[in-house]
Amino acid sequence: MQKISGLTGSKLGGAAILMELGSQYGVLDALRETDQVSVGKLQKISRVNGTVLADYLDALAQAGLLRREGNSASVVYQVTAEFETVVNHVGYVAWALNACAPLLNNALAFATDNEAAQACYPREGGVVARTSQWMGATSFYPQPEDAIVRMVPSRIMDLGSGSGSLLTRLLNRVEGSSGIGIDLSGQATAQAQELARLNNLAHRLEFIHSPIQALIDNPHYLEGVEVVHAGFVLHDLLPAEEAALEGLMRAIRAQASVRAFVIVDAIPAAPDEWERTFAAAFNHLHAHFMSRRLLAEDEWREKLTAAGFRHVVIETLNHPGGRMIIASP
Repeated sequence: MQKISGLTGSKLGGAAILMELGSQYGVLDALRETDQVSVGKLQKISRVNGTVLADYLDALAQAGLLRREGNSASVVYQVTAEFETVVNHVGYVAWALNACAPLLNNALAFATDNEAAQACYPREGGVVARTSQWMGATSFYPQPEDAIVRMVPSRIMDLGSGSGSLLTRLLNRVEGSSGIGIDLSGQATAQAQELARLNNLAHRLEFIHSPIQALIDNPHYLEGVEVVHAGFVLHDLLPAEEAALEGLMRAIRAQASVRAFVIVDAIPAAPDEWERTFAAAFNHLHAHFMSRRLLAEDEWREKLTAAGFRHVVIETLNHPGGRMIIASP
């Protein structure tokens, strides 16, 4: 049998199992955000006992994703150089086959009675947030993260903050900054609060369990915020809540302290070969299984201009069909 090296389907399959287990155990984000860990350190946030946790970390080491160091009395684990790359690739597979499983497994029901199927087979928000975060590890987080760091904001807001990884990284990179995250998932919000405590950022980070539309009627959350980030969350308001999207843009523009609104989202059709396949599938699922409408680049520019933003810059992300839109007063 011919042996195949590199990032193969079997390697992704094995890694996907290990990443999902780590997420369920409550330790994957900690592995990704800290340089070196031990069973004792992770036990403080883990949802499983120390024996299960130690066996799991050893499995990651056997897979070549962690490096086991020390002796039996004092064992520590160091993530390997390829860890984040593997997480990123696994994210696409897990998003497609796990987060979208209710849609794919019931495709005929959606084709027969779309409205009833949407009511019966919704996606689980926590899984969507988790797998999207894995996709973004190297595909669509670095660009907006670097752009925000260059702005040196004193306070950052993340709409759809998920498990808090982006804000955690930003606060570690921007000295003295503070942050506030808003997310509809209670599970993700709890994970974000745990991650903030693990990184000794609880005094600088606040996470709110709430729909992002709440900012329209409660703009006080925006007080002092200099940069607002929204990663793949605004398209969930279209087309049914288009007025809410526009109201949200106006509320952010009306806050005097806001210097930039950084949006990361997908466009309905991507022109380049490297991005066409995933972008087409992403748009098809959103349009025909979730009744979502993705905005083209010109539509984003028109909406932001109408909300009062004078400068709008759009960049292509290292994510198929992904765009970064930076709007400023």
